[in-house]
Amino acid sequence: MALTLRAVPPHEAEALIPILRDADEGEERIRAKLADAAHTSYAALIDGQMLGAATMRWKQDESEIIYIAVAPGLRGRGYGKAIIAALLDEARRRGAPSLLVGTANSSLENIAFYQQCGFRMDHVRRDYFSYIQPPISEHSIPMRDMIVLRYAFGEERA
Repeated sequence: MALTLRAVPPHEAEALIPILRDADEGEERIRAKLADAAHTSYAALIDGQMLGAATMRWKQDESEIIYIAVAPGLRGRGYGKAIIAALLDEARRRGAPSLLVGTANSSLENIAFYQQCGFRMDHVRRDYFSYIQPPISEHSIPMRDMIVLRYAFGEERA
């Protein structure tokens, strides 16, 4: 049962929105990224069943995971790590020197998840979430900044 990523063309990307809703507060922002030619969206499939989705911005110098999500009923089964592994394989294939991912300063589980996948903290995009008013809180921490983590190829864990 191997996970596969299938690139989804923009005209079919509407099918990804129910899964990606948990990756962004605004459905219109999701739609804009899915329609943007600078981004590539993927359905994560096992035996033809879509269990997750991801949206990437591939660039030669610095590629970034824009969205990644696993269907709510399927979380906690290792599918998120499998999607990350598939995206890292694709990044290696493309010759990317590193891969970035960002999450909210208050999303402690996400910060831990990305570090478990081999990402390391890189920088902070201060006040990134200032457009959300009033601010959302997680763990009694207001969501304000984006913590950006980097997976640098060549620095992989042994």
